[in-house]
Amino acid sequence: MNRLRNSMAGLALVVVVMAAGAQTTLSGNLGDAGNGALVGSDLGAANFTDANAIANNVVLYSFTVTNGGLVSLVSTGFAAGGVNPYFSLFSGTGASATFLDSNYAQAFSTGGDFSYSAVLAAGSYEVAIGAFANMSFAENLGSGTLGDGFVGIGDPNSLFDGSYSVTLTTPVPEPLTGMLMAFGLAGLAIRARRARFSTKPLS
Repeated sequence: MNRLRNSMAGLALVVVVMAAGAQTTLSGNLGDAGNGALVGSDLGAANFTDANAIANNVVLYSFTVTNGGLVSLVSTGFAAGGVNPYFSLFSGTGASATFLDSNYAQAFSTGGDFSYSAVLAAGSYEVAIGAFANMSFAENLGSGTLGDGFVGIGDPNSLFDGSYSVTLTTPVPEPLTGMLMAFGLAGLAIRARRARFSTKPLS
């Protein structure tokens, strides 16, 4: 029984290692002039004139998927009193990045914080976060790139305190995963060996 318990514990360690991902929190405020990720809907300078202008600001974050796999974006800012968020995901970075997906269905049905996941190939990506419903022209028109900007219909009533918080989780790069799995398997072997010796009769 001890041997089975030890083996199961080692196996659980391997499973946890395999499920690990790298997390990054993307957070800030659409009304903060010191937020270096902010741009206006036309991708020029962010505008802070009034609530309407702030609701049309967008933050852009680029990230790399070293190892293709499941990527998730989970928003928690709305529940804390922040922006009713709209996100747009692009393949590539900069003006030539192409539109991939958004939280359109969720934003126009339930609204509020979102939980999104998709399997992405290895490569560079860019995520834009703004207020409902400031979508990209590329999404709105069905073609185009990030460089075309955003439609500029962010709702000031969706702004609240202007803050946003989104957790990005990307797959752990393969070499690290392999190393962690090796540690897990080594732990399993040690547990099995200890179990074998602990059940040996004394001579």
